[in-house]
Amino acid sequence: MIYLASASPQRSQILRELDLTFTVLPVEVEEVALVTPEATVCENARRKAERALPQCPTDAVALGADTVVEIDGKILGKPGSTEEARRFLSLLSGRVVKAWSGISLCRLRDGKTVSQTACESASAKIKALTDGEIDWYVATGEPMTRAGAFGISRIGEIFVERIEGSYSCFAGLPKRLLLSML
Repeated sequence: MIYLASASPQRSQILRELDLTFTVLPVEVEEVALVTPEATVCENARRKAERALPQCPTDAVALGADTVVEIDGKILGKPGSTEEARRFLSLLSGRVVKAWSGISLCRLRDGKTVSQTACESASAKIKALTDGEIDWYVATGEPMTRAGAFGISRIGEIFVERIEGSYSCFAGLPKRLLLSML
């Protein structure tokens, strides 16, 4: 049994698409921003899985995940305000952006925590956004819960011109990576 250490509806949907049995077990952790996006998502995913593990049955797997958006070497997490969301979206407008998603699987084996963590990236070309489109999108509330103020799995998809790599990486849980780790 998998215990998903996230309240993300997108991550739950991906697990359902993979026909995996899981229970949602959201946890609160202090997320960190490290030097690289790879290190950031892996560390945050590991923290989430390890925080959830004590609440799981002994034969279960705790699944933590984290996603950030990178542009110009800058890591963009979730915006802290609508003004920051507008700044993020203006920065992404007309550009190619990269999403990084980290996955961590933790379980107890012989009384010790055993974990494996990995990450994947994908790129997307975002169309040039007008101020009106940015204002409208921010008003939907979706950007406030998404890394880089951009959610590809719902409304934000209308702004994507093309994707290189895994769509599920942008959605927050890369399918191929998860299945290879399981």
